[in-house]
Amino acid sequence: MDLCGRLSRMLASISVWLGGFLLLLNVGDVIMGVTLRYFGGAAPIWTEELARFSMVWMVLIGAAAAFYNGDQMSIDFVVMKLPPRGKAFCRVLSVAVRFVVLAALVWFGARNVMGSWKMKTMALGVPKSIPLMAVPIGMGLLLATILFKTTAPKEGERK
Repeated sequence: MDLCGRLSRMLASISVWLGGFLLLLNVGDVIMGVTLRYFGGAAPIWTEELARFSMVWMVLIGAAAAFYNGDQMSIDFVVMKLPPRGKAFCRVLSVAVRFVVLAALVWFGARNVMGSWKMKTMALGVPKSIPLMAVPIGMGLLLATILFKTTAPKEGERK
């Protein structure tokens, strides 16, 4: 496997492990909140906020692994009916649109993070930039995975 293939696989592995950790954190937090509500009558307010933030981080970090494994949704019944040149054009257009959209999300997400350091979240009291960092980090990870995977040679293809 070439360098781009190895890098895309490595980024997907990082995405899976981080996403898995965040899933465990989320499930543990929700179980704790429900248990405290049931047996104690009330749960700390921060359990709801932590569950929300960990879910957002999990989804955005996990997007790279989903793309790498081909688990993203696509509607391609029209593309399949096109001639080979049309299919190739659609593949190039798809990569270009993904690149532009993800680059914009990374850029504007990073700008949003930079402007939110002084604001604090309501329950946890952490800078609002920490939950907002999920957008540029997750979309940057997805962008890198897409670029490395699309530039890697396909199975059986020589570079």
